[in-house]
Amino acid sequence: MAAGVSGWFYDVMSLRLIAALEDMGVTELIVGRRRHAFLQNESALTTYRQLLGDNSVIYHFGSMTEGTTTPAMGSDIDTLVCDDIMNIMSGWPDWKRGRHNLLIVKHATCSPQHYRLQEIRDDVPLPITFPIDEFSFIGEDGTIFRNNMAWENSARRHAAENNQPHFHSGPSHSLHEMYDFVFAYRCRQLPTECDSWFNRVRPGRWPTTEMLQAARDLGCFLLPDGHCYSEYRSLEWRVSPSLIERHLMFSMHIIHIQCYVTLKLLKKDIINPYLNGDGKLTSFHCKTALFYAREHLLPVMWTVNQLYECVIFCLKLLRDWTTESHCPHYIMDQVNLFDGKLNVDQRNRLLAILSTIIDTHLAPLAFVETDDLGKRLLHKVYTVAIWDMTPRRAVCQKVTGFLSVFYNVWQMRNVSGILELATDETPAELCLHLYSLITRLPLQHPHRHRTENTLCRLDAVNRVYISRYLQQHLASAAASICLQHGMPIGNRIWSWYSAAIDTDVASTRLKLASMLYCKGDLQMAAKVLEDVERRYDNSVQAICGCYRMNVFNTKPLKLFTELLNEGDIDVASANRVAYCVRFLRQEAFCAPPVLHYEMLRAVGDDIQHRHLTERTWMNWAVVDARPFLHYLQYLTFRGLGRRHMQLQAFHALGTSIVDGNRQHQLFHAETATNLFAHCCEMEGLIDDALDLYLASQEDIPRNNAANWHIRRLTSAQR
Repeated sequence: MAAGVSGWFYDVMSLRLIAALEDMGVTELIVGRRRHAFLQNESALTTYRQLLGDNSVIYHFGSMTEGTTTPAMGSDIDTLVCDDIMNIMSGWPDWKRGRHNLLIVKHATCSPQHYRLQEIRDDVPLPITFPIDEFSFIGEDGTIFRNNMAWENSARRHAAENNQPHFHSGPSHSLHEMYDFVFAYRCRQLPTECDSWFNRVRPGRWPTTEMLQAARDLGCFLLPDGHCYSEYRSLEWRVSPSLIERHLMFSMHIIHIQCYVTLKLLKKDIINPYLNGDGKLTSFHCKTALFYAREHLLPVMWTVNQLYECVIFCLKLLRDWTTESHCPHYIMDQVNLFDGKLNVDQRNRLLAILSTIIDTHLAPLAFVETDDLGKRLLHKVYTVAIWDMTPRRAVCQKVTGFLSVFYNVWQMRNVSGILELATDETPAELCLHLYSLITRLPLQHPHRHRTENTLCRLDAVNRVYISRYLQQHLASAAASICLQHGMPIGNRIWSWYSAAIDTDVASTRLKLASMLYCKGDLQMAAKVLEDVERRYDNSVQAICGCYRMNVFNTKPLKLFTELLNEGDIDVASANRVAYCVRFLRQEAFCAPPVLHYEMLRAVGDDIQHRHLTERTWMNWAVVDARPFLHYLQYLTFRGLGRRHMQLQAFHALGTSIVDGNRQHQLFHAETATNLFAHCCEMEGLIDDALDLYLASQEDIPRNNAANWHIRRLTSAQR
């Protein structure tokens, strides 16, 4: 501790800092929820890809998955797509017949952490002697190597062809600034650069022997990213022990997470703004400092009243590395993490700002604006209000709501991706396709490590979810065939509806009610709709998986987040969300006739003006659950002659469209407006109906079924 600063000051400031961080959502509960949600999504994405016949395995890394972020940090989502079918050979004994084999080669030009990948034949263990595809590249001596530029070229080409932005940073590529996608190969053997990490002395007795053994079995990834100073960057692949790093981060206690988040906040608001140009201190530099601090400091140091000392220890490590111009990778210490990040002037500036922060005993924390950390620390009554739970509860609800919406939206998008493949199938072919997928859902992902018990459990959860959703469409498509040909609905179809009924609060139940209405069983349809209305209270959050719901900008319902905030680590609750209702064209006879226009909404060249994310679902009828509930009620009560209830449904449908408190729960507002306009038609209010269709058209001019309805009404009035 610096001279002149008494121990009580650091004790008090440590407690204040912890209280502030907890108010910002850096708590055990929120960290656990973040980890669970993103691991669950990782499992769901892998299951989805396997159902598509893709052997890729999906991993989430970085701040979101670790739980080392706050609401205002603006952390993006790091996703690694691993081609698990590629066999990476550490030596010739690893060769496998019938597989695409790549041999790791430490070429003379390769820096630490970088290798080349030599193309090897799949029929005999011999090198390939000529280029076989766009990924192959002829080296200086005629050896055929794997080119690392193919992934980047493909990503850029895809963005250009679809008129989309292309975001690029290192090996990551994306169409959206909040997502980073990295392509990689999995290598089961760790490179020799990692050997020293397993063998060195650890004063803090961390990682433990058990953790090191598990880490050795996790292997590493090979990323298409050459060394920044290499003349042969396009031939080099960077070793990334991301799974080991995630394994280490998941072993951290909340005090370690709070230390790391503090470093990141200083980096974001204080350190990097002081540096010139593009040079920057990264979160990975801060994480490296945390790893070394965790290894060297005794467990007794990691206590709530010594957080300040722990943060300063990490900053001193960064300062020492800056002085030496060498920031050692935690697992491969020969690697310099400062390469390509900081020039001489920037290193001098970094040294100066780090020294200032350390010498002033973290005083610059008072100037951190992210999540108002500085204000929280300086509040004159903070020591009195330190146990005020109001801001903590609000942040907890905000984060929990985001996580729940994020997971549910991506689950719907996954199912959309599966259904896209069936766009041109006949109803019978679709039924066979969906039944085949349901019966061959993978029991467990083969890439799971023996210690990944949590992911194995999540695999089972996601299998159930996807099975339910697919059975919803299977039941509806099979029932549509029966209704089309005047056949009775068989017991198996009813069992599929029953299995899918708890997909969410409303979507399967509404599709069941719609089928019953089309079947003419109005009494039973009314009972199902009554059940949906009872379940669909003001705490139910509408969810749309058609890319109209921006998970980063959506503000979930307050009641929804409050009910999720009950201490449960799993926030993906199906009984508090309502998915938008989707009818594929193969389900047309289970949908009210007016929705058939939604399946053919394009007029003229409208299809050419569809966004990349709209090209499939716009061939379906998609409507938000609440307006569809009221529309079905109107039709059903009209058929039953219950005029009073019919008018109630009519007014409820109109309110769901115009009520400002509910409009943010509408993601297919034009379709809801079209349904209300159709009700106006049935009420004889033709002029009102036409005005509503015109309003819908004005809101969304193209790919809107309102265009057909306007033509229909205007031609009828001539």
